[in-house]
Amino acid sequence: MSYSSESKTVAFIIKNIHDYYLPAIQRKLVWDTGRIEGLFDSLLRGYPIGTLLFWNVQEEGVRDFQFYELIRNYDERRPNNVKADLRNRKQCVGILDGQQRMTALYIGLQGSFTEKLPRRRRNNPDAYPEKKLYINLLYQPKPDDDQRFQIKFLTKDQTKNSKTAYWFQFGDILKFDSRDALRDFRRSTEYKDNVIFDNTLDTLWFAIHDRQSITYFIETNQDLDQVLDVFVRLNRGGVPLTNSDLLLSLATATWKQHDAREEVSALVDYLNKNGGNFEFEQDFVLKTLLVLSDRDVRFKTENIKKKAQLETAWAGTQVSLKLTVKLLRSFGFDGRTLTAPNAVIPIAYYLNRRQLDDGFITQQKYQQDRETIRIWLLKVLLGRVFAGQTDRILTNIRSAIQAEMNQNPNLNTFPAEHINTDLRKIRSYTFTQDEVERLVSDIEYGDRYAFAVLALLCPQFDFTNNQFHVDHIHPKSFFNEKELRQQGMNDEQIQFALNHFNALSNLQLLPGVINEAKRATPFAKWLQEQKNQKWHREFGFIPEVDLPLKNFQEFYEARKLLLIDALKAKLEYVETEEPEETPDETELLVTGEVSG
Repeated sequence: MSYSSESKTVAFIIKNIHDYYLPAIQRKLVWDTGRIEGLFDSLLRGYPIGTLLFWNVQEEGVRDFQFYELIRNYDERRPNNVKADLRNRKQCVGILDGQQRMTALYIGLQGSFTEKLPRRRRNNPDAYPEKKLYINLLYQPKPDDDQRFQIKFLTKDQTKNSKTAYWFQFGDILKFDSRDALRDFRRSTEYKDNVIFDNTLDTLWFAIHDRQSITYFIETNQDLDQVLDVFVRLNRGGVPLTNSDLLLSLATATWKQHDAREEVSALVDYLNKNGGNFEFEQDFVLKTLLVLSDRDVRFKTENIKKKAQLETAWAGTQVSLKLTVKLLRSFGFDGRTLTAPNAVIPIAYYLNRRQLDDGFITQQKYQQDRETIRIWLLKVLLGRVFAGQTDRILTNIRSAIQAEMNQNPNLNTFPAEHINTDLRKIRSYTFTQDEVERLVSDIEYGDRYAFAVLALLCPQFDFTNNQFHVDHIHPKSFFNEKELRQQGMNDEQIQFALNHFNALSNLQLLPGVINEAKRATPFAKWLQEQKNQKWHREFGFIPEVDLPLKNFQEFYEARKLLLIDALKAKLEYVETEEPEETPDETELLVTGEVSG
């Protein structure tokens, strides 16, 4: 199909802005104020701003397709576009390419931009001032200055005029639809004889009212599949949309029973706010949906053509992800300690295939299964299994779970061993002596992996009903030169203590209540006061050495050996590194098209 281009003025587009809508395939506004200011600077300079593509939608498309309104007043607290009510319209114009530019024009000329000020609390109403777009009509660039115009988003309080500034609101130029009206305004100001004022105002008027800066093509095809194909082709080049953005856009456009954009956004919010302080993103939810649909796990536009399977899998995906996050909380994880969110997707898949509910979190009959999942997750996090080839790994794990369930339809235990065996075909999922020693030596207080190591060593802890802290065994408040010298340390011992007090060998997990009570109590004294000293020594890996702070170096070295031995027993320990199996080219083309 051939396209012919048309051009209009900015004023014409804004005057008819209520004819333009965003198809559901489009994403949210991603431009910031700097990009919008830059767009208007280009318009005033007479630079081209790119060609747009509009879709002339007829009555059937208006009725059957979901559209959204352009954002006029952007507020980062409420960034989503509002659904358009087009019941009384027989046609409209959909924006296939150029959403960010069209929204920027609308905000700059008729709307506002609200975002949080830095270093202000989010619950402070003054942290979110409304800003509108202004141009300084008295701005005179220096000879070597690249900036020809001074265009800024400002609050009303920031627009006070001075000898060098006359802040003119961009939208006001729309009031002057003729040169005569513009001349009358100019004569009404004290700057009627100011050349800079006159030239800048003239340039602005011509850019908005006279120059046909908006060039666009029109798509008239009413076949949705053809329109989607055009949209996909447009967004394969450059970086306008990520693959997951594109997948979500297409799902929003094609699902019949759910609004994919709203549903995914709501689930992400739920997982992060109600599930705990997690940091899940849209990509994670969409990747889980692809895995649970038993189809290709890659973010490829071809996948969305299987829209029926994806939408059918959506309800189960929501249930399984909510349950998975509750399980993560019961394991003691949060957004910081869950170092690879994609590692929990196989858990969601397993829970989904078994159709488990919230009883899995609390009922005694599932205790061993929960522990198997917990240990497996900690191991893959420490092994950095999801550091690359994520799609291939997810497909491999999914196949392992499917194989186990095909062999045993009544499977009641997470198939960790089968999964681990298959994972070793992709990458080294083992720990050598050097790697275990490196874990113990390199991880320090504040490291995101500290919790995973300590939690792996503490299967006896009830993470469901207690909040655990990573605690310094010898309190960190003692580790300053003055205090250490008072404890009787020499210079060499002091330097060692200062270099190693944050290391894993001086860290333990303690219930928050106990840790708060312990605080800066010398460890030897604190342990002596505990009724269950033997338990603390055994499960805290406390060595049989003198425990006063003066003996810190001996304590450190002895506990380091205990931790290394304990981790070797817990991890997939091998004497030497196993070679990775090099996949052939065909194996790397992960399709996920598996039977069963």
